[in-house]
This record gives sequence, structure tokens and C-alpha cells, in this order.
Amino acid sequence: MNLTNDFNVFDNKIIILYILDHSTMPLSIDQIVKFCEDFDDITYFDICSYIDSLKKNNYIDELLEEGVMTYTLTPLGKSTLNELLELIPGVDLHNLKKLVNKNMNEIKKDYSIDTTIFPIKEDEFKVSCSIKEGNDELVNISIYAGTKEQAKNISKIWDKNAETIYNKLLDMLTKE
Repeated sequence: MNLTNDFNVFDNKIIILYILDHSTMPLSIDQIVKFCEDFDDITYFDICSYIDSLKKNNYIDELLEEGVMTYTLTPLGKSTLNELLELIPGVDLHNLKKLVNKNMNEIKKDYSIDTTIFPIKEDEFKVSCSIKEGNDELVNISIYAGTKEQAKNISKIWDKNAETIYNKLLDMLTKE
């Protein structure tokens, strides 16, 4: 058994947990792979193996959204990550943060949140709120607003909390 290799697997699982912790949305395997493409020693198949192991140990949850499997950190995964981060040297942690931030911008290009306000009458508006991932529209809802101020508030809140609202809606609509 190669002890160095075991430590690399351990470190790479921490990287996966760290990426999920710093993401503003659940991530698919392809998105996680995009985050890890700057690492020479992590392959797509490694990531699949790490995710499977982290899922079996209840560090991450698996969600099926629009036919795509996505992953989020569980409370156990978050608390474990926080404990493990204290063991990572500052330089390595700084480099990991830089890498995650750089790649988060790439992921966000593929993922957009939008609102459009349509006037209906003098003091009536329709607010269209959407989330798109690449060319796929994950959600598009239209909401009636009785005032211009209410329409602006809906737009502002959607822009700040779209992922949370979407996940709550999805959860509420898929419960039996």
C-alpha cells in the first residue's frame, strides 16, 4: 500500500468538499471536473470515485435536477471540512481558494440568473424570473406585481437568492 497515494486521495476528497462548500449552487460531476482541470493528478474517474465515497459516508448529498445529478455538502460534510481545513498549510489553502474562485467564474458563465419586468398597465407588472444553465432553462416563473416598487423588489430578491428559491420550489414540488 502506497501511503503517499492514500494521502493524495484524502487531500483530493477535501478539495471536492471545499469546492462544494464554496459553490453557490449544487454542482454536477462535469462542473466539479471543470473546477479540478488545473490539477494534474485528478482525473474524471478519480472524481467519480471520490464523489461515490463521500456520498456513502454522508459528506455529500445527491440531487436529481432536470435529469442531471448534482451534489451538495451535507452538514456533516461541512463540519468535517471545517475541522480538516485547519490542518492544511496556509499556502496550500490560499492556492486552493484562488483556483476555486477562478474556476467559479468559468462555471457562472455557463449558469445565468435573469429577471425581466414587463409593464401590464399603469401600476401592474409581470416579473419573469429565470435560471439558465448553458442553453437549458432550469426554471422560468412569472409573478404578478401590483406596484413598480414590488416588481423591483421581486427582481432584486430573485437576483440575490435564485438558487435558494429554486431549490425550495423544487423540494416543495417533488415531495409526495
